[in-house]
Amino acid sequence: METTATDFVHWGLDADWPSQRWLEPVSGRRDDLKRSVRLCHSSATAMVLTCTYPRLWFDDQVDPAAFDPVREIAFETTFTQVNLVLHQISTPGARPEGLIGSLVRYASQQADQYRAWPSVHWDAEAARMTRLASWQSGFSLGYPDVYVIVHACGIDLDELRLAPVGPDMPGYDLAEDPLDISAMHWELWPNRPELGYDDLTRTLVAP
Repeated sequence: METTATDFVHWGLDADWPSQRWLEPVSGRRDDLKRSVRLCHSSATAMVLTCTYPRLWFDDQVDPAAFDPVREIAFETTFTQVNLVLHQISTPGARPEGLIGSLVRYASQQADQYRAWPSVHWDAEAARMTRLASWQSGFSLGYPDVYVIVHACGIDLDELRLAPVGPDMPGYDLAEDPLDISAMHWELWPNRPELGYDDLTRTLVAP
C-alpha cells in the first residue's frame, strides 16, 4: 500500500521539532481502505500526531442525510482521541462492560458540541480543541483546501507551529512494512502516561 506521494499538501510540525518523525497510514473506521497519512512526532516528553484530509474528498464521504462536514471532522477528532487514550490503559484485568460503547457515545456527543470547544491557534489559524485524559485534540478549517487534525500529549496544543510537507514526505521515516513490529507506531511510545479504567469512567460520568 502506497503511503507517500499524495496529491495534496500535508501539514506537520515545523523544523524546530527536535526528535523522531515517522509516517503511519490512517484507515477508515468501517473498512481497511487508507484514508490519509498520519505524521507522527515524538520526543522524550511529548508526542504530536497530525493528519490532513482534502476537503472535497472528505466532504464527499459525509452522509448527505446529515450533511455537516465540520461535525464529521470533529467526530474524526474525538473518535481518534478515544483510541489514543485507550492505548494508555495499564490496569490489569478485564475491561469494564460497556466501556467501549460509552466512549463512542462520548466521542459523538463531544463532536455534536464542537462549536463550544475552546479556541486555540496554530500559525495564527483558528482551531477548536477538546481534552480527554492526557490528550488534547483539535481541528482547524484555516488551511487551504484541507482539514487539519492534531493530537498532542505532553505539550500544549495552543500556538503550535505547523509546516507544509512535500509530496514525498521528506524527514518522515516509513518502514518497508508499516505493520512490522520493529517499525515505530504511536502506541509503542515508551513515555506515554499510564491510565487506569477508573480514569476514563470518571471522565464519562463527570458533569
